[in-house]
Amino acid sequence: MALTTEDGTGVANADSFLSLVDGRALAEQYGLTLDADDTTAEVQLRNGYRGLLTQESTLQGSRTYDVQTGIFPRTGVYSNCVAVGSSEIPLDVLLAQLNYSDAINNGYGTNTVNDGMDLKSFNAVQTTYSETYQDGARAKTNATIQGVTNSLYPFTLQGYANSPCGRANGAGGLTRTEFF
Repeated sequence: MALTTEDGTGVANADSFLSLVDGRALAEQYGLTLDADDTTAEVQLRNGYRGLLTQESTLQGSRTYDVQTGIFPRTGVYSNCVAVGSSEIPLDVLLAQLNYSDAINNGYGTNTVNDGMDLKSFNAVQTTYSETYQDGARAKTNATIQGVTNSLYPFTLQGYANSPCGRANGAGGLTRTEFF
């Protein structure tokens, strides 16, 4: 099934920012990988697109269209003090999707927890229920994909606060909770 790409116009039911052809070309340009099988690569791109939704609460602005399914396009977003167009899908957003898709292609489990953390586990007897958590944590324990974090940073509330235009206004209008 072909990908339905968001082009900045609020495409209903979009499931990717990139077509398979564009995704493969950009991945090659940046040393990222998608599966050789087209069907599998499309699934990786869809999962990369959907995976970015977990970052939406950290982003500046709001969705431009009610029907859009992804984190962009957005209104009220600045990248290094330059306004991002409300119908624009910036290159860094495309790279965030590709970094997520590349991580999946290289074995990242979308429902796993960080390795090396002091995790505790609870198992209910005679059931299939299991819960793993980090002792005393309030943050999610899903692994972080650094390429996604780096690509989206300029569009985040914290990225704005740390930019020259955000620093000029104190903490860029962020509360302590939003900043940290």
